[in-house]
Amino acid sequence: METRVTRRERSAAHRAALLQAARRVFLAAGYHGASVDAVAGEAGFTIGAVYWQFGSKADLFLALLEQRVGERIEQIRSVLDGAGVAAETAAVARQWAGVLRTDLDWTLLVIEFRVHAARDPVLAARFAEVHARLLRAVVQAMTGSLGLAAPTPEVEDLARLMLATGPGAALARAAEGEAFRDELIEETAVALAERLLRDLPAPGGGRRKR
Repeated sequence: METRVTRRERSAAHRAALLQAARRVFLAAGYHGASVDAVAGEAGFTIGAVYWQFGSKADLFLALLEQRVGERIEQIRSVLDGAGVAAETAAVARQWAGVLRTDLDWTLLVIEFRVHAARDPVLAARFAEVHARLLRAVVQAMTGSLGLAAPTPEVEDLARLMLATGPGAALARAAEGEAFRDELIEETAVALAERLLRDLPAPGGGRRKR
C-alpha cells in the first residue's frame, strides 16, 4: 500500500534538502559569494521554493548555524563525564582541535558571517541569540559535570573564554597550518579552567579534583 506523504512531511523534506545544498554552496563560495539562486540550483528547486522556506540568504545561513550549534552542544556534552576540571577541559579542547582539522572551512565561514552581522544591528542580534544558546548549553553542561547546584560566575567566564578563543584558533590554523599545534589549544584551555575554577568547592566539600 502506498504511503501518502503529508504536506508537512514534504515541506520538512524540502527544507532539509535546501539546508544540505546551502551548506555545500556556502562552503564553496563563502557567505558573500553564495546566492539564493545558487542554492536553489544546487538543490534542484526553484528560487521561489527557497524563499518559501527561508526569507533571505541570512535566514538560510542562520538556520544552518542553528543546526550546527545543536550538533556542537551534543558533542560537548558527550565528553563531560565528571572526570575532573583539567581532564574534561582537555577533552573539549581536543574535540575543538579535531573540528579545526576536519571542518575548518565551516568555522571560517561562520567567522565571515559573524563579521558581516556585526555591522548590521538586526543580524547582530539574531547571531547573538544563536551564540547565547550555545553558551547556555555549555554553561549548563559544565555546571552539571562539576556537581554544582547552579552556574557560578567562574563557570560562565570559562565557557565564554573557551567560545571566544575558538575563532582566533581557527584563523591561526588557517594562516599557520600545522605550525599551530593542537596542543596549544588544549594547554591554554586547561590553564584557563584551572585558574578560573580553582576555588570552586567539590561536591560534598573538600578540594575539587584537578
